[in-house]
Amino acid sequence: MARRHMFEEMIQMREYSKHIDLSISEIYSCMKENSELQCHRLNVPEGNAGELIIKIPRHEEAVTIEEVFVKRGFRNSGLGSSLLLFGEMTAYELGFRSVELRPFSTDPLLSDHELKGWYLKRGYLPDGEKMRKRLSSKNFEVIS
Repeated sequence: MARRHMFEEMIQMREYSKHIDLSISEIYSCMKENSELQCHRLNVPEGNAGELIIKIPRHEEAVTIEEVFVKRGFRNSGLGSSLLLFGEMTAYELGFRSVELRPFSTDPLLSDHELKGWYLKRGYLPDGEKMRKRLSSKNFEVIS
């Protein structure tokens, strides 16, 4: 439940949150040999708007964002950025100081190149086939 409250507080910082009632819930969490896989679903009054899948390792330095998915009808509203930020905040709260991902699109209307640009705008830097973002408390400060 702590993660849900953290997300709700974070979402109140966003301008669009004044217009959209959001909640996030953990759909599943499964333990693997060296990591935990979590799926968090983003719910709005109209139903499921998207989900975030993260891999929390036991013996590695970075949390892996496996997927950030927002349904087409909810795109360009800031929900993807909120899911990504939720994953970053979860990693930071667990003591990780970096997040990594492999940008690839499962949507034929969105190219891998466009998706990579989306992550670049959110502070991710290329690192071979992956992209990486260093986390610090400055990533989560509210500037008014």
